[in-house]
Amino acid sequence: MSYDKEAYWASHDHRRHGPGAPDAEEVVYYRSRLPKQLIEVMKPGPARAQSDLAWTVMLFKQGLVTKDAAVKLLTILKEEGAGGEAMLKKKLDGDEDTASAVNLGRTLQEPMSRLMLRSKMLEIFDLVMNTLNVLLDQAEENVDTIMAGQTHLSHAQPTTYAAYLLSVHDGLTRCLDQLELAYRHTNQNSGGCGACSGTGWPVDRDLVTELLGMDQLVEVAYDCEPGQDHALTILFAITNIAILLSRTAMDFNIWGMEEIMMVEIDPSWRGCSSLMPQKSIPGSQYERVRLEASDVIGDMITGVVSNKGEPHSDMLPIYEGYRAALRGMCHIEKALGFFSGILPMTRPDKEVMLRYAREGYSATPDLSIKLIKEKGLGARRAHRICATFVRMARERGILACNATGELLDEAARVANEEPVGLSTEEVREMLDPVKFIERHNNVGDPHPDESRRIIAARRKSLDEARQRHQQRLDQIKNAEAKLEAEVQAIIGA
Repeated sequence: MSYDKEAYWASHDHRRHGPGAPDAEEVVYYRSRLPKQLIEVMKPGPARAQSDLAWTVMLFKQGLVTKDAAVKLLTILKEEGAGGEAMLKKKLDGDEDTASAVNLGRTLQEPMSRLMLRSKMLEIFDLVMNTLNVLLDQAEENVDTIMAGQTHLSHAQPTTYAAYLLSVHDGLTRCLDQLELAYRHTNQNSGGCGACSGTGWPVDRDLVTELLGMDQLVEVAYDCEPGQDHALTILFAITNIAILLSRTAMDFNIWGMEEIMMVEIDPSWRGCSSLMPQKSIPGSQYERVRLEASDVIGDMITGVVSNKGEPHSDMLPIYEGYRAALRGMCHIEKALGFFSGILPMTRPDKEVMLRYAREGYSATPDLSIKLIKEKGLGARRAHRICATFVRMARERGILACNATGELLDEAARVANEEPVGLSTEEVREMLDPVKFIERHNNVGDPHPDESRRIIAARRKSLDEARQRHQQRLDQIKNAEAKLEAEVQAIIGA
């Protein structure tokens, strides 16, 4: 599914600054997109049909149903695109014996829910990888965009916008690792477990695994139904994505404030107040990211709580886990769509960012290093002098770019140390964020050359992730082709 700013604007509010406002019909459609999507995602029909087709093929090949019964069942399942014993009975004019054959040796739920989850996960993989690519593109454009890095909402050390985005990228990559683990746990065949102790029918569970394009079999029959933790693994993975996007979205909300204006949001992605005509809200779509993230976390809690108090056996509440995972993936889909759509439309103001960094004292750690290396001071003494220096400068309203060597000597005396004797030029050089970035070229530092190296390495890793995803898609496609061939061979079409 593709995302663009028009669709995302229309999904919430047709009032906005900038051209291209959607018409009323589009607004209605996109406002209802998520509920409609949830309804479609929750429909078990296609996944049930797929599992019923594979199971019926296996039953026939094992000699457990007649060809006549197999042809009847497979023909209806193909025509309807939905499965289930009740539907088959209706289509067979009440022939309960033939309809019930579809469930010989297995319980109803498995592996239908796993197929439903797998289908949605494949879409989430695409969105995550697209977002990773957007982050790399924006980082590559801003390897020399200097800003004051923050800790505890205070200037900490100079960094670059690229380094910030690479941190978000790597966090999302870890989320992708978790999602791939969740996929491996999910893409397993649990069919043929009976309800806990398998079946007296000589079924071929491995053949069903192959026909459904699954990676492996849930071997222990008792584990097939109680072991619904794959749904929780999905919820944990998308919760980490949600938290990362939410925290990042908050940063952009703050940076876009009129009092700060470190970033400028394209007008087409701005909100507009229904009461105050002057309000062009730069961060309203980042707020949407946080709203969707909250829904994901709520679904995760629902999944955990519904499993927490239950016995380790087949119980109805534990199946809320997979439903919560499906809902959560719909919400994370929106969050990723908003984020990957608005980020390229969020332009850093390089001059403002650099001015804030130059006026602030975030480069002071390098000043203390100079005192240690060149003046022979111990680390704690150098730190004390610099801390006193910054405190005095702030009390007197002196910006870092205007600080002097005399002020540093005065601070040393206040700290009960001898004057350090650095010139004003030396002090300002150490406090200059541009010079700071030039000096910081170790592995992982924000130096432009190091950022370019990291970006190149991450693009290679992303290509490898895409290849793994293509292998997943190819495996499913090949399995579908084999299942179709097996069905056609039985039907004789």
